[in-house]
Amino acid sequence: MCADFVRHRFAITGHCGFVCLHCCHTGPILGSEVRRLPVREKAMPTPPPLQLLLFLHKDDKEVVPYQEAILRAFQGGSEAEPYLPTSEDLGIQLEIFSTSPGLDAAHTLDSFCHTVTVVFVDRALLDGADDALWDWLADCWAHTSKSNGQHTMLAVPMDERIGRLFSEKRPALGSLQLLQVHDLGEHAIRPAMFALRLLHECRILLSSALPAPYGQKAGHLKLFISHAKIDGLPLAHALKHQIEKLGWLQDFYDADDLPAGCDWQRELEQGVGSSLIVMLRTEWYDGRPWCQQEVLWADEYATPAVLVDARTGLNHPPSTLPFDRVPTVRIPDGNLVRILFLALQEGLRFLYFKRRVEQMKLSGSLSSTSEFRVFSFAPSMSALLRACRALVDSKKPPNTPHIILYPDPPLRAGVYEAAQALVAMYAPPGTHLVTPNTLAATKGGTL
Repeated sequence: MCADFVRHRFAITGHCGFVCLHCCHTGPILGSEVRRLPVREKAMPTPPPLQLLLFLHKDDKEVVPYQEAILRAFQGGSEAEPYLPTSEDLGIQLEIFSTSPGLDAAHTLDSFCHTVTVVFVDRALLDGADDALWDWLADCWAHTSKSNGQHTMLAVPMDERIGRLFSEKRPALGSLQLLQVHDLGEHAIRPAMFALRLLHECRILLSSALPAPYGQKAGHLKLFISHAKIDGLPLAHALKHQIEKLGWLQDFYDADDLPAGCDWQRELEQGVGSSLIVMLRTEWYDGRPWCQQEVLWADEYATPAVLVDARTGLNHPPSTLPFDRVPTVRIPDGNLVRILFLALQEGLRFLYFKRRVEQMKLSGSLSSTSEFRVFSFAPSMSALLRACRALVDSKKPPNTPHIILYPDPPLRAGVYEAAQALVAMYAPPGTHLVTPNTLAATKGGTL
């Protein structure tokens, strides 16, 4: 069976907190929106950034909840479940196998920049899998262990005895450290916790080829917790505690306060601009000046964001804050895991598109000499204006091509024309506002 998808330093201050975790949807191109762009001949194929390979036996009923949780975490769904929020497809290819894949392990893994291989092991797999599958899995681990962090392999036995039998199937598998299910918490939450762990592992892999933020290790995801101190402080503390309870995040988590003597307003703006912002929207949130400012900064910097609707009232006046593009989660049952899921999903979506752009540069689909401003979602007018001004202030040579790139689908009619007019007025001459499909529609054109 196969499914392809083209697709915390924490500090409480008067208004916010920081949390550090070390942790493209394609659409139609409207003819009127395609601009003819400069082309370059013979761009090399672009290898996709990431794939997931799941191995399991269809008769192992105990692994089914794990499979379903992973599909929900990466493919999305329209109905919330106990621990998983509603979400959209992340655009990451995922395949499920119960037998050996057609290609050998090295070619299968290396056809993508990174591959995460997951093996769910229970009695039916142990008894029913043929030698070809065990040989393939052994080769997969041998290739993964020599890949210098390019690939990851996780084997998840349903109990310790099953795990020992798995390790004995082939000598090479004996060196693979197993992930025991009891390390994932109580029985009911284990599938969700594994899906959360898998989102995290994907972020680590994708970040390995990108420059790490100054002073941080590759893979860090800083969560900026925006809340109104007057009624949001308990929820902010509870979210911090939930993160601390996830033992496998211990090595990826720091706890520090804002340094004494710093310009705290500048620190807040820089924190919003370089983080994933989690907005705890309590009853007082929209009316607090610094909460408003943090939301506006997030919109202007195009910061990945998650909105937690924690309001208890039945009726609310219209908000003037730009929440439209932000995915929302509600936790009336107090289930904070849903917040972490949505945050890691948005962080992964952001990183996946950045890696996709880097691969397009390496393959020649995008010029490595151009100057880019890259958004992981359709930018707002405030974000576009900041990007245009940054391009104007750039120290690049005068004839450098300037590109503002965002994921498909293109902006809708009306908004697209307004965005193009803004770019034409405020960006350097010849700046292109495009999506990957816009490039593909130019007959293999590149910028």
